[in-house]
Amino acid sequence: MDPSCLVSTLQADGGATCKQQPQEGSLSVYKIPLKEEHINIKGCKSFTFGEQSTKPNRTIMVLGATGAGKSTLINGMINYILGVEWKDSYRFKLIDEGQSTSQAHSQTSEVTAYKINHQEGFKIEYSLTIVDTPGFGDTRGIDRDREIVEQLRNLFHADNGVTEIDAVCFVVPSALARLTPSQKYVFDSVLSIFGKDVAENIRILVTFADGQRPPVLEAINVSGVPCPKTDKGLPVHFKFNNSHKEKNKRRNGN
Repeated sequence: MDPSCLVSTLQADGGATCKQQPQEGSLSVYKIPLKEEHINIKGCKSFTFGEQSTKPNRTIMVLGATGAGKSTLINGMINYILGVEWKDSYRFKLIDEGQSTSQAHSQTSEVTAYKINHQEGFKIEYSLTIVDTPGFGDTRGIDRDREIVEQLRNLFHADNGVTEIDAVCFVVPSALARLTPSQKYVFDSVLSIFGKDVAENIRILVTFADGQRPPVLEAINVSGVPCPKTDKGLPVHFKFNNSHKEKNKRRNGN
């Protein structure tokens, strides 16, 4: 898919399937057009993008504390998949990041599955289902965290829910010096839902990262969270610099 062709389609559509979002600097931002699938699973929603593909599907679940940068990271994934480059004057959004003005509350209340059906020109050779979870550890406390875990159980145990998982992605800020009780609870809960074997499929996604070793990696080791390790004994991880949005604003004088 040529992402500029998708932009032209969305502009010509006149907003019937995709609303243009507020600009970020000089960037035009478009919300990905989604079709809701009615799955009737308590606390869960499901959406699809594009037509059904014959390509294989991969499923990842993305979890993180409120304010960890999870929504920004998922939107970054979508732009990569669609082939958007840094120099392009537009971006796409799968998830609205500005639904709440408070970082103390999760912006998402349901566990939501987004199936991105493969199209010609994608940067990946498969369809991708992203299971996005509400942020853990907000001001509503552990009871809310338990509700989220129950929502996940509902989605993965229902006959018409999500039936496979290829990777469990934990989003954590780089500077975090120790895991919170809520984060430890999330790790333990995932193991209880999927079994201990899923530990080999855990990946750490480090946000707000620079060129240095993220302190959060040592925090994960100290906590004893089971996950694959590198040759240096660090959790297998990927670093993301969420500050690119601020750079865009500064670059354009805003």
